[in-house]
Amino acid sequence: MGTEMGIALVFAAAFVWMATTLVILSAIDRPERKARRQERREIRADDRRRRIEYRPVAPGTRPGPRSRHPRTRRLRPH
Repeated sequence: MGTEMGIALVFAAAFVWMATTLVILSAIDRPERKARRQERREIRADDRRRRIEYRPVAPGTRPGPRSRHPRTRRLRPH
């Protein structure tokens, strides 16, 4: 068996080992991730229920119309 073949076998074995490890770890973590997603979904639903209702502003407290328009930027050739 040549050196190149030995190196290829080592890399192939390492790749298979890494792939198997990742598959096993992702299968173990799946229920936990599902529970976390469900928890986040419930938190968002609670936030929607507890939205702040804004009251209208009392008359006379809003600032008047602006007297000056904001400057528009124009590109000018040099």
